[in-house]
Amino acid sequence: MMEGLGAGKSDYTIQATGDIEKVGGRLGGLPVTTGPGDQVSGSTANGTVWGKSDGFRIYGGIKSISLENPDHVQVHTGAIAGGPDDDHGDLCEVVVRAEKVEFISGQGPGEGALELEIEHDIRGGQSEHTSLRLPTGATRNIGVAIDNFKVPRSGSEPKTIVTKITEREPPRDWFTGAPDEGSEPVDITLACDNPQQVTNTVPIDSDRGNPGKVKVYYTIDDLDD
Repeated sequence: MMEGLGAGKSDYTIQATGDIEKVGGRLGGLPVTTGPGDQVSGSTANGTVWGKSDGFRIYGGIKSISLENPDHVQVHTGAIAGGPDDDHGDLCEVVVRAEKVEFISGQGPGEGALELEIEHDIRGGQSEHTSLRLPTGATRNIGVAIDNFKVPRSGSEPKTIVTKITEREPPRDWFTGAPDEGSEPVDITLACDNPQQVTNTVPIDSDRGNPGKVKVYYTIDDLDD
């Protein structure tokens, strides 16, 4: 699967030892397109990817993958859930959820709370946004599903959640301080029959000398259990 990253684009060429088949639908939790600009001839595929993803089924091995702009493409290889010949009885559905956020540190004594906007971004999947007010020392429930993935029962699939925090100033401080921000990735593993809780502690920079820190709790669960 050729996953386009950001706004840039890249031409690519795939060469295999056997035939290549263009596929659509959803691979590894990511929608893939079947546009006319992607050409397959025997054991060679040529195309351009940007902003979306192109999916292929390769019979045999991969001889080479050439990328015009490697910074704009993430290449995924191997057995990926959602291929055209998958037996859905051998797959489970795994959901990733953001459950709660905990105040760790930050803010002056006069403010008393963090005004947060939280983005939960699964690379190769969906993202969700949460807005809430987090008082000093408190924990607040989030309780949102970020994305669901089909995962082979005989294997697992790695993913990365990037937690992005924006701490907004209250209205009375709009002219004295800019929003404070922080971002932190955390690696997760999707697998059947393996419920997990993962935490991500995100530092929040500050232009006023009072940096903060919050901890976000995620759960990963098999919906088929």
